[in-house]
Amino acid sequence: MTSCRDIFCKVAVVKVLVLLLVSHAFGQEQPVDTTREDSPATEIRVEDKAEQEDVAIEGEEAPKLETHTILGGFSGYRFLSINSFGGRAAPYDYLHSSPVGGVFVNSLGKDLKFSVDGAYTNEKDYYGDLLFDYAGYYRVHLRTESFFHNLSHELLFSPAFQLPPTNATYTPVDLDPAGRYGIRTEQDTAAFRVKLHDFPMHLNLGYWRMLKEGNKQLIFANQSFEATTNFINATNRAIDQQTHEGAIGFDAHLGYVDVIYDFKIRQLDNQASTPLAQFMALSDLAGNIVRNAGFQQHNEYPDSRLISNTIKLHTSLSGGLVGAASYTYGKRENLSNLTDIRGANQAVTTFQNVAGDMTYTPCGEFSLALKYRRQQVDNDNPTTLVSLFAVSPLVAARPSIDTAKDTMTATLSLRPVKLLTLKGEFKGEFLHRDNVSAVQSASSWYLPENTDRYTGTFSILSRPLSGLRFKALYSYSTTVHPSYGTSFADRNEGQFLITYNKTGTWGVTANYRTRRDSDGEMSKNTIVSVNPLEYSPYFAPLGRGQSTDNATASIWFAPLNKLIITGSYGFLRSSVDQAVLFTVINPAIADATNYTNQAQIYSLNFAYQLNERLDLSLFLQQVRSFAEFSPQFIVVNGTTNTAGINLISRTNTVESSLSMRAHYQITKNISCAVDYTYRDYDEKNTTFFNGSVNSVIAYLSAKW
Repeated sequence: MTSCRDIFCKVAVVKVLVLLLVSHAFGQEQPVDTTREDSPATEIRVEDKAEQEDVAIEGEEAPKLETHTILGGFSGYRFLSINSFGGRAAPYDYLHSSPVGGVFVNSLGKDLKFSVDGAYTNEKDYYGDLLFDYAGYYRVHLRTESFFHNLSHELLFSPAFQLPPTNATYTPVDLDPAGRYGIRTEQDTAAFRVKLHDFPMHLNLGYWRMLKEGNKQLIFANQSFEATTNFINATNRAIDQQTHEGAIGFDAHLGYVDVIYDFKIRQLDNQASTPLAQFMALSDLAGNIVRNAGFQQHNEYPDSRLISNTIKLHTSLSGGLVGAASYTYGKRENLSNLTDIRGANQAVTTFQNVAGDMTYTPCGEFSLALKYRRQQVDNDNPTTLVSLFAVSPLVAARPSIDTAKDTMTATLSLRPVKLLTLKGEFKGEFLHRDNVSAVQSASSWYLPENTDRYTGTFSILSRPLSGLRFKALYSYSTTVHPSYGTSFADRNEGQFLITYNKTGTWGVTANYRTRRDSDGEMSKNTIVSVNPLEYSPYFAPLGRGQSTDNATASIWFAPLNKLIITGSYGFLRSSVDQAVLFTVINPAIADATNYTNQAQIYSLNFAYQLNERLDLSLFLQQVRSFAEFSPQFIVVNGTTNTAGINLISRTNTVESSLSMRAHYQITKNISCAVDYTYRDYDEKNTTFFNGSVNSVIAYLSAKW
């Protein structure tokens, strides 16, 4: 866990850098050279520049622009009140009261430019950013940010149950019944860029780190399947992972071509121990022991390493004809530390990426773009693993799949008139696999050798009237030999967007998007299973169809001077119809099922400026969502049926939130504000995760 000492160290470093930069800026203020092409983004009108030149011709000194510096900060306290769980009402809040604060410094001078920005909400939620640039020759960017994610303590089924035909008992065991879970994620970035004086080349150095720490719930099975007691366990798992990445490279302008090279190495270190538990002996469906009992490792997060080299070339980006190409060669290594099973650390993946682009834009009314991508992945894993608990210590490993994917895209854009743009695109994706076959076996995978996908898209963008804009899009995709039973063979997708704004009065935006997926090869998409009693192969056709509809609409209007009201509505719905194979029923059946999830979002916002000093705002939002899995009702052998399955998977939630803010400008440079937020989570089928969070933040801010 990150200690207060670590946080204070980071803050101290940032403070020292800020003091050094501020003292340098105020001690060496210099005018902005308006004749430099790399001068800062200080706006100088053309007529003003001409006047300065005229004055200079007459022998008078041209006016000088001073360094612009803005600095400020805020400080206050955040009061939190939590009712019941609260973790789903505010999933990304660390639910503890704490002081809050922030600071920013922005300075823009002739040669020296820097900015510092940071905010502190609590010990697990903060960020800091520093950017320093000197005359374009040296640039340093440092950033740190952290946030916290509350995780749920999922409930296990209750009570224990038996499954025919062996009547094996499955018993739930929660080893951490009172556990509360959450993970803090921190990212730290450091980038350094230096220009070799007047030579057109930059040297780039970078470092990136991601830290994850906290705990989460781990659910795992301890079972032997055959006429005995099996356990489904839940326990607390510590999370302590660090990912480090270092990069070095350069970019250079060499005549007509720009060259970029980048070397990157990334390593994941899992510093938490691998879970260990007492497992019973495991038998196959024929009753043969395949794994001995004992304390065994499980659910490992293996360490890993990635090394890659990338080179890119491109012509001038301002010409009518632009070309670009890149090549990446990399290797990923599994650095597993398992002691029960050995050999996984010998798995290595080598990948190569090739890309080529060409864009031709002879005029503003026509543009043609061609793109090519190729990714080749070679997986090399050991042929055997060594297991300390297997009856036969040498366990054969199935050869991994090698893939090669080619993607070609052609995009044509036409603008026949000023207010109308037509765009068409054709995309082809061709995937090839090795080590696959038409039948699952110990030496190959049950997947198609080649999967080809073709996609055509046509869109229209228009602005027929002042303030009115609309976009219409249609896309069709077809797949030859879909990869999996859940893959689509045909997809139709459409989108329509319209916006209208009448300046200072009202405006409206509406968007609708729909998608329809179907499986055109229902007879070929099958699951191969085993009948629990007869131990014979079982084949079941699995047809699949999916529909998705998303619609959003919002309107704003100003009924009174300095009062703006905004209302919006969103509708999201997805429905999947698919046959599902139930093997726990004797005999096994393929049943038609439907899975539906839907959400409706309502929001209303008020913003009112009472006078020159006081601003008020109010925001209301409610999200209503549900999800349900509904198999067709089937009775097997007069005793077993599919009733009740949808009850254990159904969810119905209402999430409500209210935010109010008052901001008062005390003086020109000093202001104060109070923010109040209320969030509530209500699950209709269970009250375990229900809860609400009240938050009040009062702070004082200053700006110079």
